Amino acid sequence: MSLRDEDISGPVKPNSRYRYFAVFLIAMAITINYIDRINLSVAAPTLMAEFGLSASQMGVLMSAFFWSYTLMMIPVGALLNKFGPKLLMFFSCLGWGLVTMLTALVSGFGSLLAVRIGLGVTEAASYPTAPRVVSVWVPKRERTMASAAFDSCARLGNAFAPPLVALVIVTWGWKASFLVSGALAVIYSFIWLYSYKDPDKHPKVTKAELDYIRQDEVLSEAGQVVVKTIPLLKLFSYPMILQLCCAYALYMYFWTTFNAWIPSYMMNVCGLSLTAMGFAAMLPYIAGVLMELLGGFVFDRWFRRGATITLVRRVGMGVGMIGGAIFLYMATQAAALSPALTILWLTCSMGIFSFGASNVWAIPSDVAPYGQAGGVGGIYSFIGNLGSLLGPIVTGIMVDSTFGYNGALVVMCVLAVIGAVLYMTSKYERLSPKY
Repeated sequence: MSLRDEDISGPVKPNSRYRYFAVFLIAMAITINYIDRINLSVAAPTLMAEFGLSASQMGVLMSAFFWSYTLMMIPVGALLNKFGPKLLMFFSCLGWGLVTMLTALVSGFGSLLAVRIGLGVTEAASYPTAPRVVSVWVPKRERTMASAAFDSCARLGNAFAPPLVALVIVTWGWKASFLVSGALAVIYSFIWLYSYKDPDKHPKVTKAELDYIRQDEVLSEAGQVVVKTIPLLKLFSYPMILQLCCAYALYMYFWTTFNAWIPSYMMNVCGLSLTAMGFAAMLPYIAGVLMELLGGFVFDRWFRRGATITLVRRVGMGVGMIGGAIFLYMATQAAALSPALTILWLTCSMGIFSFGASNVWAIPSDVAPYGQAGGVGGIYSFIGNLGSLLGPIVTGIMVDSTFGYNGALVVMCVLAVIGAVLYMTSKYERLSPKY
């Protein structure tokens, strides 16, 4: 059998492709989400100078988003399971847009802390909603690419935010950057509300496409998907869920700390100006977008050729996290010698990390019962974002200490390798209720 024959085996793709539009909608929401989220990191040097903030204080502000964001994961998962993504994502997007715009009114550490906590509350629904959308719109054979499409948009937001935000700050001041990016979310919330529907409620989805989407599911005689629900809190009793969540916490420590501190690293260690940093900071995320999409293509193709989901996820996450750690460590060794070489290694780090990360948000869809990926995603994010909560604070403290920036980055490397081991020893099978 030729490679082409292996790739096209299985159900024939229908002519209608509204599932791709559903993925596009959630991907655009994630892009805007990250533009609003990364704003503070780009504006950090300006805000530190204006309000007299230390690196430790800025670390607390960067972490504060994740205090409320993490606490909201369990209720968000429950709301997704009960009400679905349409209204929840609308109110989330509208809310975070308004809170981002309110950031223009802050006057110091206290008010900045309040709006960051508010942003965490309002953005909390975004990532659990994404795998919920993918799980009901995309069959397993296309799921890694679909998950990579929306997750890579986090890199896309990070790629465009630094130069755009830096340009706005230089031209109109830091307040304008929050007003502009917040307005994008407010506008998009109404686009989402008008456009999104689940596949069985979408008037233009053909029966052939609906059957293709549901090819991995068990259907009742009435043609409905048979759902074996698991109460949300009982998910904590599954060792596989706990292991994956701990692995995701270490993944998020690496990802969040990279986002929060690399712009400052480029200015304070590599000696770049604000404008130069804005463009240099694009490079790792441009590499990330391209490599994550490549990863989605490669790992979906590997699955269609016969690899198990467990093998695909183990290899993908292991390569991404260990590779990211190796290149990040190389960046720390080049920092004193060459800014250009340091930026190259940082770009390679985010590139290989993102290649593996094409798998990271397919995992809740893999292991959740049908329609419950939002709940599993909520648990995954709840525990996982403890890494996001700790990363900016620990890094800020280390930056202010004798360990400095490079010491903080070495800690990222070590934790990434531990996370890789956890991912590489886990299973990736759909959960069944315990009777």
